[in-house]
Amino acid sequence: MVWLVVFAGVLAAGCSLDYGDAALDEEFDAELPEAELGDAVVTAVREDGEIRIVAERVQYFPSKQEQRLAEVRFEEISRDGTVVTEGRSGHARIFTDSDNVEFWDDVRLYSHEQRAWIYAEFLRYDHEARVVSGRPDERVSIEKDDGSVVSGLGFSAELELRDISFGADVRGTLVSSDDDDENDDEDRGP
Repeated sequence: MVWLVVFAGVLAAGCSLDYGDAALDEEFDAELPEAELGDAVVTAVREDGEIRIVAERVQYFPSKQEQRLAEVRFEEISRDGTVVTEGRSGHARIFTDSDNVEFWDDVRLYSHEQRAWIYAEFLRYDHEARVVSGRPDERVSIEKDDGSVVSGLGFSAELELRDISFGADVRGTLVSSDDDDENDDEDRGP
């Protein structure tokens, strides 16, 4: 009779552990990708061109509406096939419900149109607003091909307006080109 009580106690304890394990399994499953691809190319076609992302690894999380990428290279290509922007980062996350993208881990972005590099530890692209921004407390640096360098905290760039701003601690060096000097002389008159 004593063995039956002990055995019943073990069964009851085992049942409660199973429920806990089930909850852990659900939590663990939420972190497991539904699919994972190596050496993948993700392309988003838009009216004005396309964005092509090449990644060493892509993980799909449909329940979270996101894709996680590792060792990322990306290009923005205009409708006529010209590469407008290109870059790389260690990691990225694409939010499939909004097409917003976060890049982190040594982000390097080059704008052919602006002839400038952007260096950051983290950048977020808001698709609807067409804004690229950094974290408020992290430094972002811009280096133009002409030698100008500007960096600061709270970086934000409105792509449509070509407007760049920093929230704090801005420093750098602006290089004046010969064309700018000639225009300055013309504006001043004789």
